[in-house]
Amino acid sequence: MAGIFVEDVNFVSEGYTLKGRVYRPADEGKYPAVAVCHGYPGDNKNMDLAEELALSGVAVLIFYYRGAWGSEGEYRFTYLAPSTRDALKYLRSQPYVDVKRVGLVSHSMGAVPLTKIMSQDRGVKTGVLMSPASDIGAWSSAEALDAVVPVFMKMAEGKLSGWTEKRLREDVVEAAKSVNPMDNIIMVKAPLLVVVGSADTVTVPESCRLLYNAANEPKLWVDIKDADHSYTEHRLPLIDVVVGWLTAHLE
Repeated sequence: MAGIFVEDVNFVSEGYTLKGRVYRPADEGKYPAVAVCHGYPGDNKNMDLAEELALSGVAVLIFYYRGAWGSEGEYRFTYLAPSTRDALKYLRSQPYVDVKRVGLVSHSMGAVPLTKIMSQDRGVKTGVLMSPASDIGAWSSAEALDAVVPVFMKMAEGKLSGWTEKRLREDVVEAAKSVNPMDNIIMVKAPLLVVVGSADTVTVPESCRLLYNAANEPKLWVDIKDADHSYTEHRLPLIDVVVGWLTAHLE
C-alpha cells in the first residue's frame, strides 16, 4: 500500500453544509469504510484512529454534525441522527467505498446517532461504541437538568451553534423520547463492539454495561484498564482493539 490520502470535504444535510475530513488508502480501489460520530462537544477528534484505520485498508469519514465545529445550522441532540444519515450517504457515494462494507464508529454522545441509524439502516455492517452515553432519559428530570445544563453550556462555548439553556432543556427531553440509545440498541441487528475505560468518570463503565447488556448478539465488551473517557494515555490499546474489530467485521 502506498500510504494514505487525507482531504477536507463538505456534504449537504437537510440544506446545511457539513464539514468533514476523509482518511483513505492512497491506492486506487474500493475499500471498506466507516463514519465517525463524535461526542459532545467533539474535542476528541479520533484522527489518530482514522489514520491507523486508513493504513489498515479502511476509509474513514470524520464529520461534524449540524451546528458543530463550523458546520452550518444549529446544534441539537435530535439533529445528530440526520447528520449521520447524510454522512453515510456521502460516504457510500464515493468511488473508493465498497458500499457492502460500511460501518459506524462513535465516541460518548456519538452513541445517540449510531444506535438510531443502525436501528433503521440494515446496510450498516457493524458498529463500534467507545465510552457510549447510554441513557439520555436519566438526564431528563428537572433535578438532573439543573445539574447537567450548566456543564453542557460551558462545554459548548465556541464549538456548538444555537444552544441556549431553554433549547438544551427542551432538546434533552425530546431526545430522551426519540433517540435514546437504551431504546434503540435493542433494534440493532449488526455486530457491536463496546469499549470502555475502567477509570472513566464521564460515562462510567457501569452505565455502559447497561447498554451492552441490552444489545443483541453478536457483541464484544472490552474494558481498557485505567483508561479515562478520552483514552488519553491509552490510545494505542484503544486503536488496536477498534482496528482489529473493524478489519475483521468489514471483510
